[in-house]
Amino acid sequence: MGEFFGSIYCWFEEFFGLDLANYLWGESSPQQTTNMFIGIGLTMLLVSFAIVVVYYYVFNHPKLNNWWGWLIFFGSNTVINFIIGWQWVLKDYYAGKMVKIDKTTGKLVDLPISSSDILAFGVSNMILAMLAFFTFSYLIKWRSTNCSRAPF
Repeated sequence: MGEFFGSIYCWFEEFFGLDLANYLWGESSPQQTTNMFIGIGLTMLLVSFAIVVVYYYVFNHPKLNNWWGWLIFFGSNTVINFIIGWQWVLKDYYAGKMVKIDKTTGKLVDLPISSSDILAFGVSNMILAMLAFFTFSYLIKWRSTNCSRAPF
């Protein structure tokens, strides 16, 4: 599962940086040795799926059966998943977990990860959430009584 999510998130590795990618894989820091892509990826999928279900089966109102109604929920999904991806990693950044052992001195030094790299990871999570929302919409919209024709 970690390989699956890690490979998908690493489509954006050039965007958020190799150092952050290695940290999220659990390879570069003695403070963090687990694959963080699993938790972030599963959360992104669950949030996206929940918002799709809420749109098509909970709200399910005829006035929302158009492109702008769908776009409201699509936008909500992207904002929520941006914040989740950004804050999940930023928490470790502020906790001082993004360190490595210097080979020459044997002491802990900070990884070359900046807050802009973490922000870029949040944007990457947002883009993947957009793809997930779009995919889930097409998979489950047909059973909706009022919104089955949204967005197209």
